[in-house]
Amino acid sequence: MRLSAAPLMLVLALGLAPEALAYGPGGQGRWFADIHAQGASLSGHLQGTSGGNPFNVDLKDDLGLERSGYKPGFSLEYQGPRFGLELSRDRQDYTGDTHLSRTITVNGTTYAASTRVLSSLKTTSTTFNWTIRALAGPQAWLGVDLGVRSTELDFATSGSLASTTTAAGYRTTLPMPQVGPAAGFTALDGALVGRAFVHFLAYKGASYTHPGADLRYFPISWLGIRAFYDGERFRVPKGSLKDDMDLSLDLGGAGLGVVARF
Repeated sequence: MRLSAAPLMLVLALGLAPEALAYGPGGQGRWFADIHAQGASLSGHLQGTSGGNPFNVDLKDDLGLERSGYKPGFSLEYQGPRFGLELSRDRQDYTGDTHLSRTITVNGTTYAASTRVLSSLKTTSTTFNWTIRALAGPQAWLGVDLGVRSTELDFATSGSLASTTTAAGYRTTLPMPQVGPAAGFTALDGALVGRAFVHFLAYKGASYTHPGADLRYFPISWLGIRAFYDGERFRVPKGSLKDDMDLSLDLGGAGLGVVARF
C-alpha cells in the first residue's frame, strides 16, 4: 500500500514552519504540566518468525493479559497562538496467569496445551509532538501534528508442566512518526480547554492509527483536572514490512490526571 497522508502533511508543515517559529513562549502562550494515570487495555497477536525464532500466540485469548495496577504518566506542553509542543512519557504493565487451551510458541519456546503459563508485558511510550495551528481563532483552532512516538515492549512468559519449567522473553521498540490533523478549542473564559487528533500511516499493507482526545477543566486559573483518551493500533500483516511476521497490537484507553497551567 502506498504511503498515506504523510507527504501532504509534511508539505503543509514545511510551508507553515516559518510563520509558526515566529511565535515564541512570550506572547499569549501557556505551559501545562500534568501527572496522570490511564486505564489501558491490550489485545493482539504475533504469528510467524522474528530473528529466525517462531511465534504463535494471542496476547488476550491465550495468555489472558490484563492491566496490572496504575502507573503514573507525565507530560509537559507549550501551547501558543500558532504552535504547540508536547513531551510525554507513559508506562503500562500487564500480567496474565492461565492454563493454555492450545499449544503456543513464544520466541522459539513452545508451551503445550494445559500448561500453566505466567506472562507479563511492559509498554513504555515516549512522545515528542509539534502541533502547527494552520487556522487559529480566539476560541478554536485547526492544524496538523508532526512528531514521533516510540513504544517499547518488554514481553516475558514462563510455564511448567509436570517437572519441566520453560521461560521465554521478547523485547522490541516500535518508533512511529506522528502525522495527522488536530483541532482544539477554549471555552468558559479559558476554564475549559479541549483537543482531539488522529495520526495515521499506511505503507506496503501495514498500518498505524493513533487517535486521541483531551478535555481539561480549570476551576482555579492555574490548576485543573484532565480527562483523556489515547489509543494505538498496529497492523503488520505477513508480506508487508516483514515477510515472515504477522503482528497485531491494540493499546490504550481512557485516563484522568491533574494539570497545572502557568
